[in-house]
Amino acid sequence: MISVQNLSKHYGQRVVFDGVSFRMNPGERLGLVGRNGHGKTTLFRLLLGQEEIDSGQIVLPKGYTLGYLSQHLEFHEPNILAEVTRVLGDRVAEEGYRAEAALMGLGFTREDLERPASEFSGGYQIRVNLARVLVEQPSLLLLDEPTNYLDITSVRWLTRFLSKWPGELIIITHDRRFLANVTTHSMAIHRGELRRMEGTVEKLYEQIFTEEEVYANTRANDEKKRKQEERFIERFRSKASKATLVQSRIKALEKRGRMEALDNEQDLKFRFNPAPFHASTMMTVDSLSFGYAKGPSLIDELSFTLDKGDRVAIIGPNGRGKTTLLNLLAGELKPKQGRIRSNPNTEVAYFGQTNIARLDSRHTIEEELLISAPDLSRTAIRTLAGLLMFPGDDAVKSVDVLSGGERSRVLLGKLLCEPANLLLLDEPTNHLDIESVEGLMDAVDEFPGAVVIVTHNEEILERVANRLVIFDGGKVSLFESGYRDFLDRVGWQSEAGEVKAAKKRVSGGKPSKEVRRKRAELVKARGRIAGPLDKRVKKTEARIMELEQEVAKADAEMLRAAEASDADAMARVGVLTKQKRADIETAFAELEQLTEELDAVHKEWDAKIDALS
Repeated sequence: MISVQNLSKHYGQRVVFDGVSFRMNPGERLGLVGRNGHGKTTLFRLLLGQEEIDSGQIVLPKGYTLGYLSQHLEFHEPNILAEVTRVLGDRVAEEGYRAEAALMGLGFTREDLERPASEFSGGYQIRVNLARVLVEQPSLLLLDEPTNYLDITSVRWLTRFLSKWPGELIIITHDRRFLANVTTHSMAIHRGELRRMEGTVEKLYEQIFTEEEVYANTRANDEKKRKQEERFIERFRSKASKATLVQSRIKALEKRGRMEALDNEQDLKFRFNPAPFHASTMMTVDSLSFGYAKGPSLIDELSFTLDKGDRVAIIGPNGRGKTTLLNLLAGELKPKQGRIRSNPNTEVAYFGQTNIARLDSRHTIEEELLISAPDLSRTAIRTLAGLLMFPGDDAVKSVDVLSGGERSRVLLGKLLCEPANLLLLDEPTNHLDIESVEGLMDAVDEFPGAVVIVTHNEEILERVANRLVIFDGGKVSLFESGYRDFLDRVGWQSEAGEVKAAKKRVSGGKPSKEVRRKRAELVKARGRIAGPLDKRVKKTEARIMELEQEVAKADAEMLRAAEASDADAMARVGVLTKQKRADIETAFAELEQLTEELDAVHKEWDAKIDALS
């Protein structure tokens, strides 16, 4: 058991932790969440001994080992397989297969295993580090945003791998679906405290928000009673006959103390600036082909139209052409064959990972925003910076001191200033915390134009995409439906990276027709069971949104009735609101049950499908 007791950490006047405590039991897999800058990575550094504790202690069992996904890239062996098997020591002969499985599950091919790490990009070198720490199997594994460097098939492999992790595990990630599928417990850094419970992040935040709502209501009632007491004291203070009673109430007020108001927690709330578009088709891609010089063709004969309101997700393994396709759509690359035709009224706003590097490190946040919106006043720019979670003087921070997530928010802010009806978004949620991801997705939902997004986050894919461009099996194709339909009807050709394909090559064979037939039958059977549940989930979600809108209208009506002193209307609306809120609670309970049933169905049938290979 790991025990953290009365832990405190300060940086100058800034308090990160003040006497926090928690325990981890054997086999516990913990999802650590909280807003960026509130101490998640600091907690990792304290656990690892990379930073000094101001007070308190961390107690680990004797012989307990910690492993961490390092961003430090240092390699000494002739190839990546040797880099990973190095941690096995004299167990290489018996357990070397685990290193191969990890590397290939994380997206490397069998041919890659003999190549040195220096031949790979920084992102793939991070994958080598990840494979190394997974194979090492420490007692406690610490992973800080591991999915930022992975593609969707590798994330799916890592999800399955970590769900069977034999030791303890703490993960920091913005991917709620990944957390739900991997972790057993959740812990949030919230208002400087650690809040922990068994179950998902959603359940934890629901509990926190419920408690804070109760606190706020209790405080409002307390303030109301306090004012009544203060009015009584003020009214009868000068009357000798009431002196004893007045003094008694003064002492009671002092003894009771005052409930402090909770600080407002800042959320990333914004909306894109929609440019008008009155036609239907924004862009036509006709027989598009592209490949870099001395490299293989990445895109062959791809054709599709992009209409107003479309939500197209580009998915597939890294290095296969997803970002290249976005650059072609943005006009930053020219097709080798075919062409891309845009409506003259199409206005594009492009968020790309390479675009973050284009921020001038000599500028402040305020100056970068002004470059994109020179007509805005300084007050308007400061307001925008506040929406991006850079309030007050934070807006004059220099870009060169910002974290990756903060730079992403600055780039998002620049996009807000640009009128656009077509958004091209390349991994926009990398380096954002869970709350900021939700704010971004809300803005995408509300955007009236078209959106093309590259992401490996399966929850976002299911929420946003109604069409897919899929890079898989060396080909690119269009799929005219959502991501869940793709998984049910088609699925990834290499579900666990290339591990299964590698095993079949080693054994000298490939899946028989009978195995492929059985797999297709299982996928179809899974769809028959999961499909109705998925529809019920979406219907219940829509019902909750509808009820919440009705409650908002009722609240506005209640306010008008109160201002008019209309007691009858207030009573009528109060009864209606109470019923609507009860209906919302019932719907949430139903949604939770349905979601658990749907997840269970997918886990059960995925296991059956995996067992065939």
